[in-house]
Amino acid sequence: MMSNASNFSPRKQLFLLTFAHAVVDTYSTTLPHLLPLLFRKLVSQTASWGSLAGQLIAISGVFNSLSQVIFGRLADRAKIVHFLSVGVALPAICTSLLGIVPSIPLLMLLMVTGGMGAAAFHPPAAVQAATLAKQGRGFGVALFITGGNVGQAVGPFCIMLFLNRYGLERLVWCMIPGILIALLVAKTLSVRPSITAASPQGSIGAPALPQKKEQLWQVIRPQLRTLIVLYLITTLRTVTTVGVLNFLSLYLDQQQYSTIARSAVLSLFIFAGSMGIMTGGWLPDRINRYDLLLFSLIAAPPILYASLHSTGILFLILLFLGNMILSSSITVNIVLAQQLLPENESLASSLMMGAAWGMAGMLNYPVGILADRVGLPNLLDGLVLLPLVTAFLMIFLKRDWK
Repeated sequence: MMSNASNFSPRKQLFLLTFAHAVVDTYSTTLPHLLPLLFRKLVSQTASWGSLAGQLIAISGVFNSLSQVIFGRLADRAKIVHFLSVGVALPAICTSLLGIVPSIPLLMLLMVTGGMGAAAFHPPAAVQAATLAKQGRGFGVALFITGGNVGQAVGPFCIMLFLNRYGLERLVWCMIPGILIALLVAKTLSVRPSITAASPQGSIGAPALPQKKEQLWQVIRPQLRTLIVLYLITTLRTVTTVGVLNFLSLYLDQQQYSTIARSAVLSLFIFAGSMGIMTGGWLPDRINRYDLLLFSLIAAPPILYASLHSTGILFLILLFLGNMILSSSITVNIVLAQQLLPENESLASSLMMGAAWGMAGMLNYPVGILADRVGLPNLLDGLVLLPLVTAFLMIFLKRDWK
């Protein structure tokens, strides 16, 4: 245990961890807000912006999402606090250096390094949050996730306000809060053993205890088709949300939106997703999960499509409502997968979160290439209508699933 950890009660440590999550997600989700500024500085041909954005999204997906599985395993064998402090510091440093990066290859290197830092933070942080909460693991994880959502919605916008006043080159100064929080985390958070050591089922955000390969396959095989369907639904829906977030930033820049106005729209889109996730965590106890999942896939596309063809306040209202409805089924996918694998809930959760988000990020690379060929307006229209196509996969799921 760190020397000063005893001065912080478990409740204070939980709040600090939640705040640290907000800081990490602030830096990790700033890139979409920065894309037009970075491309204008580093890329001469605007015609290639779409494919380049797709490459950056793919890199982010691989190193920020998929690598969480690896770091989740490593964190079980090392001091958790090291992963937490480094996981805060690296995204802060790498994102802040984007303002002075001289080339696209170096920009990608910074994204890789920062993404690995964020990936190192999330799995052990979720475990730590679960163990610190006196009200129970569910409360700790819920509070922890809320911190990340607040960081995603508010943090990048605050950074853009700073840049709008002082310029992109001053982004480097934004690493200071992140470094200070990383040092505070290292100094105050205690090192607690992973709760997987005490629970054979593991916990949210932590890998379950390993099973024999044959036993695990025997558990998965009867549910394999349904798991694949749920994974595809999650991945394709995430292609829409991640793609709209990044390519909408470029499109709004083309529409002569100011830096602050564009950043505010993106923050509104992310906040709507957070509200949808919260709503989706409450509704499944009251309505059929199948119906909620189907509704989100069918109702959201026309609303998002209408938003892209609207202006002013109507554009903002429809954009908010559309992403809120689409995101409301994120929790449903996770819960349904956990129902399929009740003895391996962590595995089920990782498939519907890190693995699906990582794959969605990689799929946005060909989406970016397509953007250069068909134009951003047509691409965004296709992205928001993709969930309608995804809804056809629902025929492979049980309608009476509760």
